[in-house]
Amino acid sequence: MIYLQLCALLVLPWSFSAETNNETFQAFVDMVVSNLTACDNYKLPVNNENLCSVRSSKGEEFRDFGSFDFIIVGAGSAGTLLANRLTEIKEWKVLLLEAGGKENDFSDIPGMALPLYLTDMNWGYLSTPQERACKAMKESKCVCPRGKVVGGSSTINAKMYSRGNKDDFDAWEKLGNPGWSYQDVLPYFKKTENCHIYNPDPPYRGSGGLLDVNYTAPTVFTSIFLKGKEELGYQLNDYNGKQQIGVSQVQFTIKGNKIASGGRAFIDPFMNRKNLNVTINAFVTRLIIDKEKKRVLGVEFVQDGRKYAAKAKKEVILSAGAINTPQILMISGIGPQEALSKIGVETLVDLPVGLNMEDHAAFTGLNFRTNHTLFNDSIEVLLERYLNDQRPLTAAFNADCVSFINVNDRKSSVPNIEQVLMVPPFENSQAIKVLNLKDVKPLSNPYTDMHVWLILLHPKSKGSVTLKSKDPLDFPNVDYNYYAEEEDLRTMHKGVEETLKLLETKAFKSINATYIPVIEICTEHKEGSHEFWHCMIEHLTSTMYHPVGTTRMGNSSKDAVVTPKLTVYGVERLRVVDAGVIPRIVSANTNAAVYMIAEKAADEIKGLYHRSIATGKQL
Repeated sequence: MIYLQLCALLVLPWSFSAETNNETFQAFVDMVVSNLTACDNYKLPVNNENLCSVRSSKGEEFRDFGSFDFIIVGAGSAGTLLANRLTEIKEWKVLLLEAGGKENDFSDIPGMALPLYLTDMNWGYLSTPQERACKAMKESKCVCPRGKVVGGSSTINAKMYSRGNKDDFDAWEKLGNPGWSYQDVLPYFKKTENCHIYNPDPPYRGSGGLLDVNYTAPTVFTSIFLKGKEELGYQLNDYNGKQQIGVSQVQFTIKGNKIASGGRAFIDPFMNRKNLNVTINAFVTRLIIDKEKKRVLGVEFVQDGRKYAAKAKKEVILSAGAINTPQILMISGIGPQEALSKIGVETLVDLPVGLNMEDHAAFTGLNFRTNHTLFNDSIEVLLERYLNDQRPLTAAFNADCVSFINVNDRKSSVPNIEQVLMVPPFENSQAIKVLNLKDVKPLSNPYTDMHVWLILLHPKSKGSVTLKSKDPLDFPNVDYNYYAEEEDLRTMHKGVEETLKLLETKAFKSINATYIPVIEICTEHKEGSHEFWHCMIEHLTSTMYHPVGTTRMGNSSKDAVVTPKLTVYGVERLRVVDAGVIPRIVSANTNAAVYMIAEKAADEIKGLYHRSIATGKQL
């Protein structure tokens, strides 16, 4: 029942070594160039028409897809790991449904993460118009990239592996979620990873997991940034160890020169398991619910123009992410009663689904001109370097170094700003399209300039996910609501001021680093003034696509959607396991935390049903 829809990505079988012969190498180059050309011509969809259009047919409305112990919706970071762990129990039959298709050799290249946004591997969402952010974007709409492929967002994201801060998880427990303290979750972080970095903090790192974590090769700018930060008093560290504050090379989820996504790590090596059914291009439209008992029985989905129904004997687990899981819940009648009534959906359970969304705002406007030129080479040269495990294509988004800082309290162990150094080369025209920028003329040089992106780690502003209609054809409304709270804007401005201090260091002066605007905006203000930077921040803030909290966990259904066990309040046999359950956003990229959540959920599920077997109690 696996149906693969190509949708602008070529899929060719490749197996490479550094000694690739000329003919095979040229075929590899042709494959990459063909995909890049397709990306340049790709238009993002405006709805789910290509997924949920149904052929007219006589006979039964839904085809029976069968019965499974567990149905997992979404083969992203959480869904792939869950499917792997649950099928370790040979008696359990698991169905993993993914709306997108398979990964391929193009998506395996870390440096192709940006163009993947311009493919069918990205759902293609845009936010609602923002009042205080994304003003340089068309209609003031931020992009909202979400992975629609086996591997989910772990396939198209920056591959940055950062767990967060000890205090993040202790705060989760204090919010009414027993079992989620740092002491509780650390073993699950360690269980997942296979750490290869040269300077790990051993008590905090794992070495036997399925997810590879590593540095890639440095660039000339790596040492410049590290030395500059050290001049400002920051120490080189393993930010996934005891101390997060400091500076480091980026730790990537990569294996050799290829990405280590959820699909590559947790699914591909285990496809021979007879109790695992991975069904792709399967767009789940709603839950099948016994309304009288408020018990979930299965799911409905569309694949290849036909409608199917699959039943779950034990549970349906939604792992479709912080945007798509709320959509499925609300269409199925689980959500805020007032909002559902407005779109004609009968409310089965009144819960704050889609509310309390948090996301890391990212300021992308700090561009530094240098006297160095990097990677101004042909695609053939870049790909030859890639096959020899050399930059730039071994790093997603050209990410190079990362520093976690607190701009309000230098003595604090909890950061509120993350600085990410991104080095050449940059494809300006591609970035303009990916970021939904208005027609602008870039001022940055793609081969001499380095960028420092600033990420607001603890936003006070809350966003939301709501529905346009009850029709799964429609994209959901995603409102980031950035800078609704003035404190967020002030903190980001302090982050800018702290980052500009790098220009005064010996390290940065050694390369004549100078601030150059990315595009010509905010010229009505004096450059460097308070008003100038606030204007720049409001225009050039985008998303780090770390949405969380839309189905957050807590000890009361008044302000939470799931229990600390991740079961949905008021509904039987339904669980959510993805970034949406995070009750307060972590001080880092969110992908590592999602893997941890799935590991912990898998153990909880195994323990629950093994206990039922031991006691003879039917669940």
